[in-house]
Amino acid sequence: MSKAARRILGPELGTVPGGLEELTEKELSGFADMLQVAKREQSEQLEAAVDEALEIVPRLLRRTIRKILFG
Repeated sequence: MSKAARRILGPELGTVPGGLEELTEKELSGFADMLQVAKREQSEQLEAAVDEALEIVPRLLRRTIRKILFG
């Protein structure tokens, strides 16, 4: 694995899968950017889903339930 791949993708993936050494540094950066966007969108969608699910809980209990579920 190239140093560039480890430097660019390491923070996003933890370990960098093989096969990415063929990508240029520009391609690796683009891939890392796409991963960041995907993670952010996933987080936003999960937050929206939790909010929607908590709508069945009485409003006064939602904050407490959220705290129990997510700390």
